[in-house]
Amino acid sequence: MLSLRHPRLWWRAWRTGARISSSVIVRGDSHIEVGPRCRIGRQVELNAPRGLLRLGAGVTVGPYSIFETRGGEIIIGAQTAIGPFCILYGHGGLTIGKDCLIASHVVCIPENHRFKRLDVPIHTQGGTRRGIRIGNDVWLGTRVVILDGVTIGDGAVIGAGAVVTHDIPAHAIALGVPARVIGQRQQENP
Repeated sequence: MLSLRHPRLWWRAWRTGARISSSVIVRGDSHIEVGPRCRIGRQVELNAPRGLLRLGAGVTVGPYSIFETRGGEIIIGAQTAIGPFCILYGHGGLTIGKDCLIASHVVCIPENHRFKRLDVPIHTQGGTRRGIRIGNDVWLGTRVVILDGVTIGDGAVIGAGAVVTHDIPAHAIALGVPARVIGQRQQENP
């Protein structure tokens, strides 16, 4: 485990204009790409001993968030803001577009366990890793959970506490457990 006090990491951050708290925990620094003007809060964990973690330009990460590639990829687009206490995994691949708002305590899990057989323990039955894709300009409310295989279209809004188990179309408004579409965003006339 390395902290960003490590000279090589500090130099890379400084060159791009990124501001990274000295209490950030880093594992696998050679698999982590931090874009220019990123802001990473205190006690954030960036775990990428295998796979790739890429934060685009101007990404903001709130305190105590955890990013774990687990052999996959986590790609976050430019100007996306991630609130505190979020947990983002990369098992099957997680892509978040640009200009997104991710509220606190959001969890993205691009993997799922198989459990059909009763004669075999669940942890030995394998799983799926279809990945999660979140479009541009998406707003995920507090405590949203997104499960494996989900695509959320551009401009969608997911209400607080929703559990997203299936695809959500572009510009949709969805909420509930499981999340269901309750409307569409409309262009307002000024």
